Amino acid sequence: MARVSVSSMFLWDLDPEGIADVIAEAGLGEIEFWAETPWYWEGGRREEQAEEIKRELGKLKTTLHAPVMDLNPSSYNDLVCQATIAESLRAIDLAEFLGAEVVTIHPGKRTAKRQVREAERQKFRKYLDVCLDRAEERGILIALENLEPAPWNICADPEEMNQFLGELPLGMTLDISHAMPPLSRAVDFIDALGDRILNVHVSATKNGVRHLPPSDGSVDEVLTALRDARYKGPLTLELDDKKFPRTLSKADKVRVLRTEDRHLKSVWG
Repeated sequence: MARVSVSSMFLWDLDPEGIADVIAEAGLGEIEFWAETPWYWEGGRREEQAEEIKRELGKLKTTLHAPVMDLNPSSYNDLVCQATIAESLRAIDLAEFLGAEVVTIHPGKRTAKRQVREAERQKFRKYLDVCLDRAEERGILIALENLEPAPWNICADPEEMNQFLGELPLGMTLDISHAMPPLSRAVDFIDALGDRILNVHVSATKNGVRHLPPSDGSVDEVLTALRDARYKGPLTLELDDKKFPRTLSKADKVRVLRTEDRHLKSVWG
């Protein structure tokens, strides 16, 4: 049976109670909580807020997405590198508090839109070492997400991802939409690293627009490859509510999630 989850990226405008309501009405049992969900991130990230998240969402199986906006572990600016480390460590601590076993982090990238250099990779390795030390202390697994294919992004292809996962005790979050185009790149990640994938972000890319609903069938080949590889982790619907033609109400989001849940389960069999 497919384990269908939803990223709080799709529930961006809601508080924990609202998030829990939508997930319950949609019939899902899992969530990936983004640390940057505005209610928490802009609300001060206070201890009582973390307690409310745990109270409202604690019955759901949970993964956590570390902060990535305005952050970059390989930044040209060392202060940005330091901030990225600090925020990632805080996310790992939050994951432990919420009972999340997996934290997704983003690789580094070159700040200038130029070919990534060894200097960026060295900063990224330092970041990974620090995160892995904290994760080991907290009993958390780190999953490295593939970035969009671009010369300035680290770990945008299976070969480089395989190199980092071969050197360090990391898992992977496969982001299907990031891997495209072509669709075959997502399948290549599964072929090369299927046994290291801990989480999957499921959405489609069309005409350069990412994080669209997968129920159009455009990523079914990838879902089938995951099923055939005996992937057992969550299929996390990472949908961007801004990509829909109009603003979605809570009821709209419930309907979307029900539709996407049915489609993923129909492909999974």
